[in-house]
Amino acid sequence: KTYFNKNMMSDSYIISTNSHTELAKQLSGLSNIPIIESNIIYFANTEIRTSIQSSIRGKNIFIITSPYNNKTKNLSINDYIMETYLLIRNCRISDASNITLICPCYPYARQDKKDNSRTCISAKDMAVLFTTAGINRIVCFDLHSAQIQGFFDIPCDNFYCINMIHDYLVKEHNINKNFDKELDSEFVIIAPDEGALKRVQTYANKFKMPFMVVSKERDYTQINKVEKAVLIGDKKYLEGRTAIIIDDMADTCGTVIKVGEVLMSKGAKDIIIIVTHGILSGPALDRINNTNYIKEVVVSDSLPQKENMKNCDKLKTFSIAPMLSEVIKRLDKGGSLSEIFSD
Repeated sequence: KTYFNKNMMSDSYIISTNSHTELAKQLSGLSNIPIIESNIIYFANTEIRTSIQSSIRGKNIFIITSPYNNKTKNLSINDYIMETYLLIRNCRISDASNITLICPCYPYARQDKKDNSRTCISAKDMAVLFTTAGINRIVCFDLHSAQIQGFFDIPCDNFYCINMIHDYLVKEHNINKNFDKELDSEFVIIAPDEGALKRVQTYANKFKMPFMVVSKERDYTQINKVEKAVLIGDKKYLEGRTAIIIDDMADTCGTVIKVGEVLMSKGAKDIIIIVTHGILSGPALDRINNTNYIKEVVVSDSLPQKENMKNCDKLKTFSIAPMLSEVIKRLDKGGSLSEIFSD
């Protein structure tokens, strides 16, 4: 059974899967939209039953979900995807007027292209699943690639964490407090692979920092296996500086560890890792804890991090809730989102 606020007369409601109940509570408080009661029951054979306890006919519904592998509750990313699908179906057959899926960490995002024969583009299939279920709009943060937006035939809003990351660095590391100064001499931004280059260029230009890129060679016979990493760029921007590795997600942290080894061998002082989605599966936390040159790992709260933070003192978080609540309020009232994109 999910948490809920007492029924209030409202044209809009928030409904949440069990994947990120804390974020749903924050969004409800910040947007002043009540959470409506729902039941999510797992049977002994792992089938899922979902139901909504109050009428939502003609209402504007925001479904909060952020699927991940929850080891504590022994629930997989696919369990949360099924919760999401069934709750969307509940809302659709209950005659909700509009259903917006708030999905900060989009599932299967890395499978965004056909890179082998006889494989599906799973990120596209997730889009088909959610759209077919009945959503009218989806909101995400820092998609793995912008092309995922094109997988939807409905509005797909992809927001970015660049300003939140800047605010964190200003507060915690005293980087340039405005973007008009000359290049910061203490830091260098690193793209951990060619796919992150465009994102890192944007950060480097806005933060007034130099940047470099690491070219990595993967062993595609093994999942999450990086064979070799080569640094591309002028070495003078790395020597004696803190290297800030920026990416959209960190899973097992194999890539950033391999990249970190290269950076330290080329003269970096230490390393900060900043990612929007801290998936942190398998050996990730042990790798972070056991790597001395990693100063800290900064992630958003797009996924729950309380348990991870208990096991890793280097792990820090920043919150997407204030921006996301503003998105919800504007969608609820019919306001413009363009100002949020441009902020």
